[in-house]
Amino acid sequence: MDAKNERIDQWTSHGIIDNEKLVCQYMTTDTHKGVFYGENPLKETKSILAFQIIVMFALSRITHFLLSPCHQTLIVAQIVAGIIVGPLFLGRDNTSFEMLFPTASIMILSTFAEFGMIIYFFKMGVQINSKQIFMVEKRAVIIGISGHLSSMVLGIIALRLVERFTPLGSEKLSMVNLAIFGSLTSFSVISSFLSEMNILNSEIGRMALSTSIVSDACMWVVYFIVINGTLALERKSYKFLLEMSMTIGYFAVLYFLLRPLVIWISNRNPKGKSMTESHFLMIIGILLIVGLSAQIAGQSSFIIAFWFGLFLPDGPPLGSILSERLGTIGSTLTVPAYCTISGLRTKVPNLVGPKIAFMEVIIIAGYIGKFVGTIIPSLYFHIEFWDSFALATIMCCKGLIDLSLYNILLNSKQIGELPFTLMVYTMVAITGLTTIAVHYIYDPSRRYKTYMRKTVKDSQKDFDLKILVCIQDEANVHPMINLLQVTNPTNTTPLSVFVLHLMELSGRAASILTKNESTKFKSRSFKENSSQHISNVFNQFLLHNQGCVTLQLFTAIAPYASMHDDICYMAMDTKSNILIVPFHKQWSMNGNIEASNGSVRLVNQKLLNKAPCSTGVLIDRSQMSGKLLVIHEKCFCEIAMLFLGGADDQEAMAYAMRIAEHPNVKLTVIWVRYMMQQKQFNIKNPYIDLMEHVRYTSNLKEKVFFKEEIVEDGAGTTQVIRRMEGRFSLVIVGRHHIANSPCIMGLTEWCELPELGPVGNLLATSDFTFSVLVVQQQPYNNEFWYCR
Repeated sequence: MDAKNERIDQWTSHGIIDNEKLVCQYMTTDTHKGVFYGENPLKETKSILAFQIIVMFALSRITHFLLSPCHQTLIVAQIVAGIIVGPLFLGRDNTSFEMLFPTASIMILSTFAEFGMIIYFFKMGVQINSKQIFMVEKRAVIIGISGHLSSMVLGIIALRLVERFTPLGSEKLSMVNLAIFGSLTSFSVISSFLSEMNILNSEIGRMALSTSIVSDACMWVVYFIVINGTLALERKSYKFLLEMSMTIGYFAVLYFLLRPLVIWISNRNPKGKSMTESHFLMIIGILLIVGLSAQIAGQSSFIIAFWFGLFLPDGPPLGSILSERLGTIGSTLTVPAYCTISGLRTKVPNLVGPKIAFMEVIIIAGYIGKFVGTIIPSLYFHIEFWDSFALATIMCCKGLIDLSLYNILLNSKQIGELPFTLMVYTMVAITGLTTIAVHYIYDPSRRYKTYMRKTVKDSQKDFDLKILVCIQDEANVHPMINLLQVTNPTNTTPLSVFVLHLMELSGRAASILTKNESTKFKSRSFKENSSQHISNVFNQFLLHNQGCVTLQLFTAIAPYASMHDDICYMAMDTKSNILIVPFHKQWSMNGNIEASNGSVRLVNQKLLNKAPCSTGVLIDRSQMSGKLLVIHEKCFCEIAMLFLGGADDQEAMAYAMRIAEHPNVKLTVIWVRYMMQQKQFNIKNPYIDLMEHVRYTSNLKEKVFFKEEIVEDGAGTTQVIRRMEGRFSLVIVGRHHIANSPCIMGLTEWCELPELGPVGNLLATSDFTFSVLVVQQQPYNNEFWYCR
């Protein structure tokens, strides 16, 4: 046995024995004194490990930044960074590669990465709601099974055909395994992909999540039962039954013993308080025990950690806390290290020859099978072609689960280095192309553009006015109820109110949109601590207006980046005439800004651009003025409507007229006009016709007052608004006005909140004590039909 040893430094040596690279390292080393004594700090284990982590983190972020114009996901950038560090550049220069990745440090870096991946997989499992498995739609089941089986079958067929031309020899087993395991589409991978693409709670996003659950289930059935069962029958051995029994027993211990223990530890925290450090460390200790026992039982610690997390309840309080505390370490440090190591294991110089091409054909056949097996049943279930195309493309995505699975197969010698390299490179290429395709093909707002026009003005033809109210937190409840009450719900002018409680997605991998009466997807703590309080208050509002109001309450849990999709879907589904959203700032009684949420502002901006109905942004200052409490019959309100002209002002006028019908409301319409319009007073003007109609409506006599204000520019408009302070409890205004109107001249140059328009921005950013409602009429085809 020939051994060739090469000394790297004074503590380590390595060599080749039977084509295996072995490393010898002394257990004790001298203490380093630093660069001041002429010593290389990278010779020390801790230093080189820290340096490698920094390099991998920085390189993965730089790669992600460079690939961001192509809309690539972070996992693709991390794998590409590993390939760049390894075989493409540094791997060509042994000196540079040994300096950054000394042979002795690879084992330490691998241990660090794999230990962190246990935590990362556990976190992914915690974010998944296992109950979703039993709530998958029938079409998702068929699409998932079809895509999984067609990928596996087409891959094996391609393998049989390739064997006729080029015998694969020792690589045949590798290609069989890749054909089987390459058909997997993991739920956690699809969830991460959809989250990064901001389509997690879109229609196709939800279908992709459901379909991936089925694909995951198919993989476990094929792996545990079909493959092992076939091997047992071929070898006429009962070892398979023994292994299955031990596996089932092991999972039973996790579910019936350790799961209740973790939940018990979590419940010992005071309600409403964050988890204590001691309780958190106890859960981490249990996780380490699970990882150790998995190795003892001959199972993958990654997979067992994932399943153990899957057994635990998702969402607050336990899922959110674990995801938050474990996310930074796993996603920021260990994932780049693991992806880099995977990149280092690829072999670029070997990717030549006809045999490589045939092996690549087998891998691509699996992807083609997945695509075809998904798009055909999708079209059968009448999903639009481009949506079906996007769904089939998404189901071809691979991620960290797949990468770890390939590494497990490589470590167990179920696949060789060459098939491993081909599979990783193909995974990066296909997922990268998928990201670009989905970004340009699928737009969730496309369905809103063809939706019928719904506005407050059009509601005059209907029996009731349909209003969708969005609630971000409990502070929004009473202002919204006051606005609904002042909208005058009566037997002749009823309201249909749809309340959507919005919550940021935390500790969950899938978004939720459900009625509050339903218990689907909700834990007991979630129901009691959040939506239930809001439901109770709105139910009191319903009882106060019995027979005049119909009420439905919903809860949406989604990322802020795509929360507007749930709101738009609800507006379209409920055929709402207007949706009311809270402003992103809240004021205290002394006039100071109590809270400001930039994410809420982002949601409002997207709604104003994409909503399938009219939109109102409520800027609540009732805490400062103590007004607009019209839910009490003895309370009296003075409300103003600023009219400058334009479609949005007409919509605001229609809503203000509805409010004016309330017996305890007086409405003052302030028409702000340009001075030169006095010479054109006798010309037919549609706005004058509208006001004249209000003037001669019997039930509005002595309740609606008109006042004309002649101004020269935006400064004059500002003076008109300043004189309104202290007189009104609510001011209604349109978002946009007549294009190039002199009345707003000078107000658009310093617009801090352009989403509210020039006048709305002035009302929101100045120190007024009255509340403001900024109204936008639904644009035609989601594009403003009048000049901005």
